[in-house]
Amino acid sequence: MHVRPARDDDAPAIASIYSYFVERSVATFDTRPTSAENRRDWMATFSATGPHRLFVAVDDGEVVGYACSSPYRSHPAFDETVEFSVYIAASAHGNGVGSALYERLISELQAERVHRAVVGIALPNDASVRLHERFGFERVGVFDEYAQKNGLRISSVWMQRRL
Repeated sequence: MHVRPARDDDAPAIASIYSYFVERSVATFDTRPTSAENRRDWMATFSATGPHRLFVAVDDGEVVGYACSSPYRSHPAFDETVEFSVYIAASAHGNGVGSALYERLISELQAERVHRAVVGIALPNDASVRLHERFGFERVGVFDEYAQKNGLRISSVWMQRRL
């Protein structure tokens, strides 16, 4: 497995991985699957330098996961804060994909003007909480039942890490 910056031709795989979680979990609050075209538009918001990056993990020529650092909020006061996201193909869970992605993402961001990374993790998701704790994220609070999807009220733990 290797990790590299995402390319335009990764959009179908990224859309497939994301849509899996849209349809089968509360890991994302989106309620409709996405398309490769939608993911291409989203991918265009990332760059090869700067604080907003997108990486994919590739195993035997197949994209098995992705991680990114997105703007946290649009206000200029948050310019040095990014929000992390990571999604791993169901077939690749437990194989170190998330760790490999975060190692690369965090390494690349060390040279950028990023002060803080934050992440909101819909609960329950013990594996994601453990992944973030391994990478130095600390819990800062829980938004209790602040979202609703598929008839469920969803809480999220918010975590942060200094970069």
